[in-house]
Amino acid sequence: MRLLAIETATSVASVAVVDDSGVLAEAVLRSPMRHLEWLLPVAGQLLEQLDLEPAAIQGLAVSRGPGGFTGLRIGIATAAGWAKAGRVPLVGVDTLEALACVPGVPGLILPVLDAHRGEVAGALYRLERAGRPVCLLPPLVASPEAFAAEVAAHTGPLLLVGDALARYGARLRAALGDRARAAAADVHPRAAAVGVLALPRLSRGERVDPDTLAPVYGRRPVVWPRQETPGRGGNPP
Repeated sequence: MRLLAIETATSVASVAVVDDSGVLAEAVLRSPMRHLEWLLPVAGQLLEQLDLEPAAIQGLAVSRGPGGFTGLRIGIATAAGWAKAGRVPLVGVDTLEALACVPGVPGLILPVLDAHRGEVAGALYRLERAGRPVCLLPPLVASPEAFAAEVAAHTGPLLLVGDALARYGARLRAALGDRARAAAADVHPRAAAVGVLALPRLSRGERVDPDTLAPVYGRRPVVWPRQETPGRGGNPP
């Protein structure tokens, strides 16, 4: 099976073409707020480089979050539209699972994304020998210290990876202790990993309805307090 994979959950977007032999091509954009104008043209360029027509794509995979609101909406809408137009299956892949795919690193991987407002979105995975991540702690959003407390029940060395390290790396390492080490803060989820994870799922017949695939934003909604309106006897508007 040959599939197109899309990753737009962070400021670093990417598109990849993957088949049973591996990653055929990938393009990466390190520029926020340009996902929409960049995505489809570059996907077309990748296919041209591989001498493939759009009809050669047999499946779509897209990173579904957690991540940025706008980027996720653009990626999912693009993948869903392509899947419907081409009548090919679609699957969503957890962004943190894709981020956990760190080649050649055995043991526990702790992917963490900056969820803003003083919190991180993270999960805990163990990499199998084949490089497939096994989820040990499902994705959650919390302060660095509260997230570290959830991880504490799982023993062994930890590799921290993701853009949350730029802002919260020191707090995470302090809370986790000497067993934690950090990768470079500029490591981002990649479409190549999304495609590699999705390929066996699509081959098994897994798929989602393009009309119902929704982003996982990775943060709780904010409920603003209702304000009293002056001159109306204190009644809320």
